[in-house]
Amino acid sequence: MLDREDYLKVIYDSPTPCMWASFIKHENEKSCDIEVIGTNKELDNIAEKEILKNHKYKINSGKYSDLFSKADKLNEIKELSIVDFVDILGSFYQIDIRHIYDDKYIVWFTKKIELDENIKLLLNKIGTAIWCKDKYGRYVYLNKSLDLYPNATPNKIVGKTDFEVFPEQEANVFVKGDEKLLAGELESMESLTFFNGNCYCGLNHVIKNDGDIVGTIGMCIDTLRRKNLINEEISDTKMLELISDTIPDSIFFKDNSGIFRHCNKVFAQSMNLRKEDILGKSEEQINKSKSKIKKYKKEEEQIRLLKQTIISNHSQKCRDGSTKYFETVKVPFLDEHEMVGGVLGISRDISHRKEAELEFERLRMEFFANLSHEFKTPLNLIFSSIQLIESMIDRGYDSSKYITYTNIIKQNGYRILKMVNNLIDSTRLNSGCLELNKQNYNIVEFIENICESVQNYANEENIRVIFDTNVEEKIMAFDLEKVERMMLNMLSNAIKYTKEKGQIEVSLNFEEEYLYIKVKDNGVGIPKDKLDDVFKLFKQINNRMTKLSEGSGIGLSIVKSLVDLHDGTINVYSKKGRGSEFIIKLPISLCDEKECSRKIPKYNKYVENIDIEFSDIYTSTK
Repeated sequence: MLDREDYLKVIYDSPTPCMWASFIKHENEKSCDIEVIGTNKELDNIAEKEILKNHKYKINSGKYSDLFSKADKLNEIKELSIVDFVDILGSFYQIDIRHIYDDKYIVWFTKKIELDENIKLLLNKIGTAIWCKDKYGRYVYLNKSLDLYPNATPNKIVGKTDFEVFPEQEANVFVKGDEKLLAGELESMESLTFFNGNCYCGLNHVIKNDGDIVGTIGMCIDTLRRKNLINEEISDTKMLELISDTIPDSIFFKDNSGIFRHCNKVFAQSMNLRKEDILGKSEEQINKSKSKIKKYKKEEEQIRLLKQTIISNHSQKCRDGSTKYFETVKVPFLDEHEMVGGVLGISRDISHRKEAELEFERLRMEFFANLSHEFKTPLNLIFSSIQLIESMIDRGYDSSKYITYTNIIKQNGYRILKMVNNLIDSTRLNSGCLELNKQNYNIVEFIENICESVQNYANEENIRVIFDTNVEEKIMAFDLEKVERMMLNMLSNAIKYTKEKGQIEVSLNFEEEYLYIKVKDNGVGIPKDKLDDVFKLFKQINNRMTKLSEGSGIGLSIVKSLVDLHDGTINVYSKKGRGSEFIIKLPISLCDEKECSRKIPKYNKYVENIDIEFSDIYTSTK
């Protein structure tokens, strides 16, 4: 019988790599140390003498779970055999551990786990990446580098898990699929993954040994480069299914017998079913509404017989009491010979569009109802005033006494003219027909004169109009007529909603590239939830039946459009009961003298324009 020295000599000369070591278990930690006592010649050759003698190596429970779970029982079971990846040797091995005496063991690296060289040669010639993983998710084999990630090369990936190779988001996707296979939920699975702008089709299958799942085998194909591969049809189908499920509309296909052959996730969700609960079934089997079944059958018979498209609309009550509107388009599914193979349907939620249409129609009707009232009121006053004048003149009264009535006629004529102008301008603006006629002019003087002309109207309500500027003179290009329209509209709006003894501040602030025009009042203000409606066409914030809110709701919408024409912006800041501030931002520039209008307006021409713009504020005119 061999003594200890002879035994160690046999081990040292053995062609099977091995080492003798002792295991030290830590009671309060999920780990243990293996202290290397010695290595044989074959292990030194393979490991290039990197295993240090009398050195402790920590073994954690994650990577060597089998070994750790049984390490503390080695004294009892005497021997243990596992398959694991050995970092220092760079490959998977079958490892046999045998107890010698006390806490000493010999560890044999009995068999290197590798694929047959002929199989490896064949796999390397396939134009796609193929890999094998063990049941712990560690790569056992990879035939070629994975294009989807630079570190996924055979020499770097073997022995590592997905989390050690790929970013966390992608690794989670890969691991999730493997878990279903290793748990026995599926024999194989196919999935599409997007990575670095490319779409990859992954195919995974379980590996079994004597009925036990020992790992997975998979392949990864770039769907744009997978020509002539055996699974091309599968990838095409999967890609079409993914596209269909991504589309936010309901999609379904019925064959000529009325059986559902395809539907996407959105359609299944709209039926409160799963896709697998729908496919292969008829309308009668999934729909409880007899009226709908009858309607659908009639439509689809017509589509198949006449090869025509049918578009229908329907509404659906939701659990929260709201109503959803849908538009469904059904078309005949034709082959290359124009033969009908079934009916393809697409149903879209048009609730937002329907709500917008209903809101626009409501606003349109409200606008025209209000417009009718706005036209009739001044016209009635005009006609009644005319009748009074005619009656007085017939009785021989001095016509000079009727100046008040003529002023009423004039004012209400202006009101009608203002509404007509607003209607015409809004129509021209919406159709893009309104032109911008810029000229170089002193905008400070221009706006200051408008404010002075308005002061007389403001005085009637004991309202002060204060003008201020940080520059006394500034020549810039702007359309005089349109800027005047903007200023008069905002000033009349400010006076209209400012109470007696109030104050309106108009300020010009010139910066390097922009002019800021601010019109600020301390009037009634605008509620916060209504600020978004201020510049909308036909919108009015207050009750239209009150005196403060007479008008058509076009003015500020026109102001915004005129500002837009100047490539500017307008914003409003307001608090209810504390007044409002409108800020116009206009770019500062000069236009070519050849393109500028030579016609410079005179301010006395604007008196009539002011009368028109302010005609809906006062009950009489000067």
